[in-house]
Amino acid sequence: SEVEQFNGKVVFDGIIECAKQALENDIPIVLGNDVGCPWITQYDYWRELYYFHKYVGVSNAYAIYCATLQAARMAGIDDETGSIEVGKSADMIVTKDNPLDDLLALRHIEFVIMRGNRIAHPTNKINEQVKTELDKFL
Repeated sequence: SEVEQFNGKVVFDGIIECAKQALENDIPIVLGNDVGCPWITQYDYWRELYYFHKYVGVSNAYAIYCATLQAARMAGIDDETGSIEVGKSADMIVTKDNPLDDLLALRHIEFVIMRGNRIAHPTNKINEQVKTELDKFL
């Protein structure tokens, strides 16, 4: 609705401004999403990284860092996860293209490794209305 779009823009603009100010003041940033909101989907987490890069102006590498190792550090679990190292959880995604070149590569997952299991070409039910609306911001 118009009201939801207006409110969404207020939040979106506020998040962008807040992130820019945090960076300017050396405040750590962690990327995440509000999975309980109706327009947020678990399978679209890549959007958080892409929007952070596009609207805040960070590098692709920094966006990935804020969603992985930085997030693990801030949660106090970086000794277990957040980077690919011996002794850490080996959960990860593999994409055909390099997300360091283009974060949209995260949209197309070739396989997932989770708890030692390989899941090839994972699929999920896509909410086309959400996809269409959110793609306008790409």
